[in-house]
Amino acid sequence: MTPNLKNGSGTSGPFFLLIGQKQFTYFRPMKFKVCVWLSMLGCFLLFAGSTYKASEKVESWQVRTSSSLKVNGKTNINSFNCVVGSYERTDTIDLLTTQIANAEIKTSGKLLIPIERFDCHHKVMTRDLQKTLKHEQFPVMIIDFVRFSKSLEGLPTGSTVTAKAEITLAGAKKNYVIDFHLRQYTTKQIELTGTKPILFSDFGMKPPSKLGGTIKVKNELEVEIKLQLTRI
Repeated sequence: MTPNLKNGSGTSGPFFLLIGQKQFTYFRPMKFKVCVWLSMLGCFLLFAGSTYKASEKVESWQVRTSSSLKVNGKTNINSFNCVVGSYERTDTIDLLTTQIANAEIKTSGKLLIPIERFDCHHKVMTRDLQKTLKHEQFPVMIIDFVRFSKSLEGLPTGSTVTAKAEITLAGAKKNYVIDFHLRQYTTKQIELTGTKPILFSDFGMKPPSKLGGTIKVKNELEVEIKLQLTRI
């Protein structure tokens, strides 16, 4: 039997090979080349994606118990401060570093600070602050780090690192940018110290007052975060 080779449309589409009642499809050489090229492109993109992921590195730092938090405030009469003198959890801050120049570094790490551990060096002041922060309903202050401006590894004393963090207080959340100053003790032990003004009103709270409003706490507080970190 002689095969019947024809193009159904008379154009540059695929050829159909008829043998008996069965039909087989053959693509023209140009279309075959296009298919091969697309397959090669797909393999290249897959390889490139794998290479990019392989270039990422997790840089982990453990938060030491010597880390602390301090809140400075003022009234219409004097100033005060409340401190959390140590950090009683074992938490880590992870930085996902890449080889992309000048790129912000995605960060994962939270500080969980019990409100009841704030000490204002005065029993009444401590109680009033804890009440204002709604400690019975929201017993923990959360500082969630989401971005760092650079890797912490190998930075010398005096370096500045900018962090983006979400602070949760009294059930409300607010995003802040905090500049930290770095002090290097060893290649694996560093200290980050940063201060940031925040407002009671940022979290939907009114500053406490005493004696029928005679003594009023001002709306602005300065939060000082001191992180003692060890590379792990």
